[in-house]
Amino acid sequence: MLDERLNELNGRVKAVAALLARMKGEKALLERRIEQLEATLAAQAEQMKVAQVGRKKEQEQLLRLQDERDGVRLKVDRVLDEIARIEAFVERGS
Repeated sequence: MLDERLNELNGRVKAVAALLARMKGEKALLERRIEQLEATLAAQAEQMKVAQVGRKKEQEQLLRLQDERDGVRLKVDRVLDEIARIEAFVERGS
């Protein structure tokens, strides 16, 4: 009976040892996966920063172009007004 009990305990110890070995392997796999995910997140964060910088530059350029467009429109309006005055002057003179 004592031999049976010892064999049973020995079987349990071996099962627990095997389980521990498997769990250590799974833990190592999970740790590597976590490292990979952290690296992926860091890369994505860097890409996001680059994209934000690019977007900010594009917005600044867009604002400059809009200001330039408004300035050109104002000049064109002034030239058109001047042309209208000249045409009116010429028509009165004829």
